[in-house]
Amino acid sequence: MRPVLHLFSVALVLPILALASAFVILDRAVAAGSLLGLFDQLLADAVWLIPWGLLAAGATLLVIALGGLFVRTRWLAGLCVAILGIGSTVVVIVLTHGHSNASFDQLPFFVPGVVASCIGAWFTLTERPRQHDVTSAA
Repeated sequence: MRPVLHLFSVALVLPILALASAFVILDRAVAAGSLLGLFDQLLADAVWLIPWGLLAAGATLLVIALGGLFVRTRWLAGLCVAILGIGSTVVVIVLTHGHSNASFDQLPFFVPGVVASCIGAWFTLTERPRQHDVTSAA
């Protein structure tokens, strides 16, 4: 049941992670200041993302998903999911703060990322390997 719950948390963190990545890319492009600079930055990011960025992101997510299937690494995979969820949510909130008319109607969009972070944090706390005292065993 726990491996399925971990895979569910990885699936829940994907939308907010994709949105945060898009916001970072667009924020860098808009900071160029001109329309030509915007297209130049988007092209530069696409040239880098296509061969390396997507491959690295896919490999990282695959390792995190596979890490949750094993008992010994589930706590570390849960920690990674929690960091990704919290970090992505913070990035989206920071980059949209002051640029849009934020309302409470937008809060349900953040629920999957927060739930994934809570599941990951729970795995980190409950699955963490315990250090055993050698002297008490004697």
